[in-house]
Amino acid sequence: MPFNLDKFVASPSVEELDSLKKSEIVKVAKHYGTEFQPLMRKDEIKRYVLEYLVDESILPSTVLETAITVPTDNTFELKRLEMEMNKEIRLKEMEREREREEREMQMQKEKEEREMQMQKVKEEREMLGYWGI
Repeated sequence: MPFNLDKFVASPSVEELDSLKKSEIVKVAKHYGTEFQPLMRKDEIKRYVLEYLVDESILPSTVLETAITVPTDNTFELKRLEMEMNKEIRLKEMEREREREEREMQMQKEKEEREMQMQKVKEEREMLGYWGI
């Protein structure tokens, strides 16, 4: 069922506000004259709308206690740092894997060279034995 702004304004509820898309919450915020930035996250705009509705005694103050808390800038910074650390860990793991593969290739090459050298020595011995030397 499409969002009806007039219906929401006539009977606002946290439940309906929770079910709205960001574009619909923006319409509600504009209707009430709530100050917000278009680049804000949906939860942040919703929080401003809820605060306005509580300030105007349209909704009880208890809705703010149960409303979703908007993450602070510290939360975002921690998440960014966590992602950065995970990226560094993945890069180090990839580097270790590459080094391991290089060592294995080098060991395989050395093994093949030894086998070729042994084969050459074996052939030389057979040749010497053939000629009776």
